[in-house]
Amino acid sequence: MARYDTNAAWSDPFEPKKADLRAATRFKFRLKLSIKAQSEEESPRILIGPGIIRNLSVTGAWLVTKHKLTVGQRIVVAIPTKRFAVAEYLPAMFIGPAEVVRTKPDIESRMWIGVRFGDALTQNMEFATFVQGLFSLREALTKKED
Repeated sequence: MARYDTNAAWSDPFEPKKADLRAATRFKFRLKLSIKAQSEEESPRILIGPGIIRNLSVTGAWLVTKHKLTVGQRIVVAIPTKRFAVAEYLPAMFIGPAEVVRTKPDIESRMWIGVRFGDALTQNMEFATFVQGLFSLREALTKKED
């Protein structure tokens, strides 16, 4: 008779399923940002270039860029605020570290990148307020379109 593995992973069919395991709610929002990363070549150099956020939360983002980044790589992101009416109450841009947690190649030499923001952003109350404001703006625009 086979022994029952008490350490085996399983899911309880009577427990409610978690819809999203992320630490914060993400929402679709298109926003340009700058990415600073160190290349992973023989002679490393600093790469700075654009990216476009496709969805965003206080803790991370899903974005597209032409940078060739790898999972685990540390980068610095710069998210400008000048485009928004409340920009005079915010820094010109939010700059902070992030870690690449997911990559997916795309056409035209682009990469989809999932990043988790570092404490400099996730613990910044102004950044949290900015992201919440973008979420509210997105909700208002979505309701208006319906």
